Amino acid sequence: MTSADKWEENRYWKNTLTIVPIVGAAFATVTYILRLYSRRYTTAGLKLEDCLMGVGLILSFGATAFVVDTAFNGVGISVSELPPKERHRIQFGSWMIQKFWAPSAAFTKISIIVFLRRLLGTLRTYAIVSNVLIAFISCWAITALLVNIFQCIPVQYYYDKTLNGHCMQGQVAFFQAMGSIALVEDVFILLLPAPVVWGLQITMRQKIALTLVFSLGGLVCIFSLMRLIEFRNFITTDLASSSAKESIWTCLELDVAIICGCLPLLKPLLQGFLGKVKSGVSKGRSHPSSGTKLYGFQSSTTHHDGFLQINDIHGSQLSKGANVATNASGHSSDVELQGIAVHTVIEQDVDEQPHLSSSETVSNHGWPR
Repeated sequence: MTSADKWEENRYWKNTLTIVPIVGAAFATVTYILRLYSRRYTTAGLKLEDCLMGVGLILSFGATAFVVDTAFNGVGISVSELPPKERHRIQFGSWMIQKFWAPSAAFTKISIIVFLRRLLGTLRTYAIVSNVLIAFISCWAITALLVNIFQCIPVQYYYDKTLNGHCMQGQVAFFQAMGSIALVEDVFILLLPAPVVWGLQITMRQKIALTLVFSLGGLVCIFSLMRLIEFRNFITTDLASSSAKESIWTCLELDVAIICGCLPLLKPLLQGFLGKVKSGVSKGRSHPSSGTKLYGFQSSTTHHDGFLQINDIHGSQLSKGANVATNASGHSSDVELQGIAVHTVIEQDVDEQPHLSSSETVSNHGWPR
């Protein structure tokens, strides 16, 4: 490869590593802002999962900033051909990207799990599994962060080879292991709600709709897999020429995870907007939460944000029977129980007819039969 070709490749990666991360971060930021506005729109207020997602977004900005920084320091060119100053900067930028990736991914994943637990948490099995998964992701993130920091002794030796030091054996294998675990976590989070959804007593159309909502995380799995594959070409001693694609997938993985984690919460905002278009601004404001339910099945508890919490099916059946008995009265009535219209009619048997006087005519009265 001639010198002109090398600098042409450098210009290509410089543009790519500048545009793609910034655009991805912009989309993630806009989606998160819309999520916050949706919370305000439904008067639900901020919840724990919103704060966790916000922390994940802020940490992703750090990874994006250092990816863009490497774009202006000779990325795509062999480190041996770079000036010492740029060589130091690109090695340092790659080292810093690793420090933001694991914590950002962990906060984003835990945010999604907390949101799902709020919807499915009354199911005891799901509550236990989600707590275990949160603990595992936390341990994974702490381990990845600590090993990334202390993979070289002294730590500065990773990006400053003029120092007297050494790095641990199997650095690339460690990166692949952490990436593989991250991919398994993504797949597990993706499949976690499926048994609950397909076990509900709802229509097939509702099951498919819920599956599509929860399957948005499949995009994250794709980018996580692409990042993992790219580690095959990762050379820790020449990050300038080998880390460009890995940096792209790292940013996209974080940004897409944030976007997919926020999209389900934009449904109240979208439906409210469509309601305003159809019925006018005043009507839309007077009923901001109308038609914003994510789920349309029984055995659920409504929250102010327009979502329904899935409750234990057996417990709901018992409470349903108690409600029917309590609301029974001496008149015909339509009672709505958890989305089911129950029509109760109390019939009264007439054991005997009253005696008629001789002046009364039977045909003038309508007697119950």
